[in-house]
Amino acid sequence: MSLLPNRAGWLTRWATDAPVQAGIAGASWSISGTFARGLLPRDPMQQAIATGVVAATHYELTATAWATLQALGAIPGQRPGPRANLVIAGAGIVGGMTMSAIANPLAGESFTAAAVATAGRITSFAALAGGASVAWDGLLHRQLGLKPGLDTTLLPSVATGAAVVAFSMISRSRRAAKYGIVAPDRHAVAGVGVPTALKAGAVGLVSGLGFAAATTGEQIAAHAIEKGIDKALGTESGAMGTLLAHSIIFGCVGVAGAAAFNEVSRRVQRRDDIVEPAYPTPPQSAHVSAGPASTMPFDSLGKEGRRFVLMALSPEAITEVMQRPAIEPVRVVGGYEAAEDIEERARLTLQDMEDCGAYDRRLICIGSPTGVGYFNYSIAEAIEYLTLGDCAIVVPQYALVPSALALTRTIEAEQLTRLVLEGVHRRLATMPVPDRPRVVLVGESLGANVALDIAMNDAGEPYLPEFDPLDVSGGLYLGVPFRTQLWNAWRDDPHAVDPQGRLVLVSQPDEASALPDGQARHLMVVHHDDPVNKYSFRMVLQPPWWMGAPSTRPPLIPRETKFRPITSFVLATIDLLNGMQSKPGTFVRRGHDYRIDIRLGLQQAFGLPCTPEQAEAIEEALRHREQEWATRRMVARKLDKARRSIERQLAEWGSPSIDVADLDPANDQTLGLMARFGIISGPPGS
Repeated sequence: MSLLPNRAGWLTRWATDAPVQAGIAGASWSISGTFARGLLPRDPMQQAIATGVVAATHYELTATAWATLQALGAIPGQRPGPRANLVIAGAGIVGGMTMSAIANPLAGESFTAAAVATAGRITSFAALAGGASVAWDGLLHRQLGLKPGLDTTLLPSVATGAAVVAFSMISRSRRAAKYGIVAPDRHAVAGVGVPTALKAGAVGLVSGLGFAAATTGEQIAAHAIEKGIDKALGTESGAMGTLLAHSIIFGCVGVAGAAAFNEVSRRVQRRDDIVEPAYPTPPQSAHVSAGPASTMPFDSLGKEGRRFVLMALSPEAITEVMQRPAIEPVRVVGGYEAAEDIEERARLTLQDMEDCGAYDRRLICIGSPTGVGYFNYSIAEAIEYLTLGDCAIVVPQYALVPSALALTRTIEAEQLTRLVLEGVHRRLATMPVPDRPRVVLVGESLGANVALDIAMNDAGEPYLPEFDPLDVSGGLYLGVPFRTQLWNAWRDDPHAVDPQGRLVLVSQPDEASALPDGQARHLMVVHHDDPVNKYSFRMVLQPPWWMGAPSTRPPLIPRETKFRPITSFVLATIDLLNGMQSKPGTFVRRGHDYRIDIRLGLQQAFGLPCTPEQAEAIEEALRHREQEWATRRMVARKLDKARRSIERQLAEWGSPSIDVADLDPANDQTLGLMARFGIISGPPGS
């Protein structure tokens, strides 16, 4: 008797493989956790991807765990029979639950305990899945006499998984009713419409097919390796050979992933080291790096550094906004490619400060950039407005790759920034006290990580007073990342890190008290829903501090969401991507977007005076300029692409080249033409 009589032999072999059956069950049971609310809503496409990744990971873990249990419980060279498998499953369930119960109370404090608890949970799940597959096999195949296949092996596992999903959904609703729903407008999945639903469905279908292909390929490869092991040993390796084959494949996947990461890092760095069409030539100002007075090469600054020096405000632009006379601000970039040695790069940065007139300004801001060498243009402009141009902003670059790829370079970044601060300290010591400018730090995201972790004592421990010998009077740290050593130490014991109480944490600047003009402090601004602050690699196994008891969670953290190893980490990774979304000229307080906090944050950190009228004018100018520069960059890219397309076409025709250089993206007439012909929607800021 058969429900599906015409089945291929290879499909039957795949469906009746014990680790595969256990893996499918584990994957099905894991799906429910992917629908929990995170810090920020996901779109349907992201939900489909999260579900696919979690299911695939749990498939591999459960299949490998069941293969391990079988190998441990089998007689060498043999495979366990049905009764032996049930005994193995029972022992695995009891042992796994016991491991988890013992380690779980310590999981929040110890990563080792979290790993043991997770291992116990996976072991018990794998044993339950393996035992269920054995039970289904006995009922359907031996008792009812059905022919083995997909319908009698995998479908029962999937059906059981669906029941687990339903139970999990009901439990989540009960927790929400018990603890209350925080931010009810923030759903787990947002933006569900027909187009996005169709796209997500397509992604889910492709992911499912890819998952099936991957698991089939993995099993085929494992069987081939197992046969090779048997041939090499001259005897059947049994369950141990199956485990070894799956382990070899798992290791190869890890090595391939590491190699891919290195290649991506190399390509991204090369991609960002370009001269953009919107910033083709060095600046003409004598007060910025790569200008007439500077020895810093223009091509050493990277894409973001070139943008930074060419976007400096003019005295006229500052005066127009502030309605007071202004001077020309100084912008210095210590180009990453100016020197490989960080001591030489620091020396060149300090020399450029001299050449560009940094010590003639009343405020020196050491701006710690993100990994790609980016220092927020709006922060720089706000400082220049608030100081009427009487400032120097210095950006020592330590990498030219996105922050996610620059995490291993933060120690070098801290050393570089400290060398610059030490050089500034020595230079200030030669000046009369009344003439010495104030020195402050500003960092956003990974830049805040670098800036704060400069404050380390001789024992390598975070200690805020270490800023004092460097003449650093205060700092503004926006979106402090989870990996910042000073942040984590301060959160555990504020007094030990900051005995004088000068470090303040707020979720928005108006929560901090105002400072008298000219005074400064260290101010951290961290949004409650900022994934960059809440993210952690340890979330793969260990619950983070902000997912404790529901009543103790910070604002905007869903109280009904339970921590699940691996699953919570995948959802947090998607939150990380969503937290960095922004629209030029539109400032909102959401996730890792801190543009709305910049102007007031600088005032609250450094005591910079500003009238209400000036504050309103600054906010409007910051938004307008951001939108304007984003428009010019977009136009420049389109024009450059059009130029190259025309040149290729003319080359194919054998025609002489024509001069299209007059289409200057910085020219308002060009922008008008682009708007006229529908390439852009209108002039900048419209």
